[in-house]
Amino acid sequence: MDKNKIIELLTIKELTDIEELTYKDEVFVLRFYYDFDESELKAARAYANDESEEIEDSEAWAEEFFLPYLTDLAIDNVGEYIEEVMEDVEVSAQYMSYDLNADEVEYCEFIAIFHKEDKDIEIETVLDDLKL
Repeated sequence: MDKNKIIELLTIKELTDIEELTYKDEVFVLRFYYDFDESELKAARAYANDESEEIEDSEAWAEEFFLPYLTDLAIDNVGEYIEEVMEDVEVSAQYMSYDLNADEVEYCEFIAIFHKEDKDIEIETVLDDLKL
């Protein structure tokens, strides 16, 4: 498995602070961040204002509309990036995101695992082993 190629492909997609987490040799574990640009944050705010009857920036407004929009956006985009890596490097991959915090909406944190296609590895097991 070409670990450098995986990191390079994710870096090209402007994922940030890519960090390898030490784990078993047959599994490559990365932590990285999807940073929202200004247009994505504006779109999330517009969506939340259009869909919600709550006061802008209220807890309900953020928890029910603003943060879910951003989370879905990050998951969709990172999912596409991971699929491209899987095709280019011929590996299997799984990923998960952490919940966004209303105080830090500029980015979404992810963990991804990459392994040979013939291995049966679950991300939950890896996260448990790493105590994440």
